[in-house]
Amino acid sequence: MAFINALRESLLQQVVNPTRQRGTDTPHILDLVLTSENFVTEIEHLSPLGMSDHCVLQFDCQLQAVARQYRNKFRLDKGDYCYLCRFLNIDWDISRLCI
Repeated sequence: MAFINALRESLLQQVVNPTRQRGTDTPHILDLVLTSENFVTEIEHLSPLGMSDHCVLQFDCQLQAVARQYRNKFRLDKGDYCYLCRFLNIDWDISRLCI
């Protein structure tokens, strides 16, 4: 009962009919597909594999993937800092006169 209460509190719904049945056996729900949104569609109960009495489920999920925007980042660990120190250790007054 706690499981059913948790489903109800979470607003989850079961979208699969009985999946275990062979011949005149009583059908049972053995597989659960729980969702809080209507993104599971076109549920098909396919034939069992081999001698199994479990249906194979096939369904589509309507999902939208959000494209992520990546920014170029500087690889600061790849910098030549020795060269940068030598480059910056110049007389800036003389350098400005040459420009």
